[in-house]
Amino acid sequence: MPRPVRRLNQQSLSSLSSEVINRVLSKLDWRSILKCRLICRFLRSAVDQCPAAQYAIELAVSGMEDGTTRSHFTAASRLALLKERNACWDALKWGETRDIPLLQKDIIWNLCGGVFAQSGLPGALRLHQLPSQYRNIQASSWRIPLPNNTYDFIMDPAQDLLALVETPVLIATHNNTKSHVRIRIHLRSIGTGLVHPSVINSVRVIDHSLDMQCSWVDLSLQVSGNNLGVLFVAQFETPELAMWNWKTGELILTRSSCDISTFAFLTSHLLLVGSLMNESKVMQPRLFVLDLSIPSKIKVTLTADYTCIFGLPTFSLVVKPTKIVIRSDPSPEWKPNPRTQIPFSIARGQRLFLITICVEEKKKEVSYDLFAPADILLSYVTALPPQTRQHIINWDMWGPTGTRLLKSPPHSIVWTAYVFGSRFVLLVTPPKATAGQPLQTLQVWNFNQLAIKRATALGLENENMHYVNDTTVIKDKVFVKTIRTNLPYSVTTRTLPPRSPEESTFTDAMCSEDAIVLATSDRCYLRILIF
Repeated sequence: MPRPVRRLNQQSLSSLSSEVINRVLSKLDWRSILKCRLICRFLRSAVDQCPAAQYAIELAVSGMEDGTTRSHFTAASRLALLKERNACWDALKWGETRDIPLLQKDIIWNLCGGVFAQSGLPGALRLHQLPSQYRNIQASSWRIPLPNNTYDFIMDPAQDLLALVETPVLIATHNNTKSHVRIRIHLRSIGTGLVHPSVINSVRVIDHSLDMQCSWVDLSLQVSGNNLGVLFVAQFETPELAMWNWKTGELILTRSSCDISTFAFLTSHLLLVGSLMNESKVMQPRLFVLDLSIPSKIKVTLTADYTCIFGLPTFSLVVKPTKIVIRSDPSPEWKPNPRTQIPFSIARGQRLFLITICVEEKKKEVSYDLFAPADILLSYVTALPPQTRQHIINWDMWGPTGTRLLKSPPHSIVWTAYVFGSRFVLLVTPPKATAGQPLQTLQVWNFNQLAIKRATALGLENENMHYVNDTTVIKDKVFVKTIRTNLPYSVTTRTLPPRSPEESTFTDAMCSEDAIVLATSDRCYLRILIF
């Protein structure tokens, strides 16, 4: 005999105090809260009047997560701050501006976690904490020692980590028949410049040997949690990708292959690697996914072991792909420093990958940008059976729906931090100047799908914002066939205030969690637009 169904007794719910109901709602995730809201009028009213529930929903729609502390902020105050912050970003209404002088034109720099660092002072690294008026972050600057032989660096303010790479040194063997390049990486504290306290004493410096004959090496560095990755590229040499646990110094992956061009962390244990050619040496860009969960010190080629490949649109034989670059920030393991007192921060799953592919067509370079959210890529990887190896995911399976392929809008090859979270920022300068300096337009493209769905459902509009929902169709002869992609996004536009003829022209824009950074043509300073 079937058990009788117990129906919800609204009267029993209404007998509970609002404090009890609010406490229950505060323990639920945003999806469960929305389901509760659909049950009955009483729960709908309870959800709408519960600051904690509204805050959880607003966090999800904003692509944010709750902060590391709740001592100074109530749910209501955090909700008010978040809404005000979102409104300012939606209208591109920054609260104040600050200028950071660049110490010299040829600097080593890094922008990460709201901290801008630059070389230029003899024996010192200058760091600037960018402020935030909505997240309780104060502006500050400080210096730490920098070895004179520093070649490049990367940092992770959340972990107080600064990884310094010494100038590569070519080491000749005794018989001069085989040389190698010595790489040394120092692991320091951003706050003090001393050895990082999380590094074990026996591994204060990571030593690595490259099978190369040239010491002029281009580096690409990435940090995610305990993982430090470096891509080494030199002319006429085979690129090498190496990955370490920076706390222990353990080498967990090394790949050496002509088809390695770029990389980024997809998750804490999955690596996304961009390649320009296939096994037949045909120039055809692809994205490889490598598994870091099983460490191996054995150096192999890129195609020797991988989880899967994401195919990209096929280029015609009349063009030659010359470059592929992957940009994404922050890393999948990024989270604020636990010592900070912030009400909220970007959600770790809220990440956009921008894959730029350059091709040579009739001796001219043309580039295309593929915008792909991390969750789209992960949905295909996680759907694979366990222990899957060398699986091919063709472009037609994953690309047309959930990505957006466009001819590249203007973005820099020097000031490369133009992607943060789901946002992409660019600066548009008219080809012809009017009286005085030309007026420049700042654009922010936001690929946050929940925010777009809510705005569409509620009919929200902004005079500075429009939504792109239609399908992009590319019929260029660059591709073998017509390419159709669809990923909704919003475009917010604001014209920058006019400048005097004496002021430098802004040429590039970068983005962080709380600011837009503008670079000048003479590289004398950066202008920070603070939210």
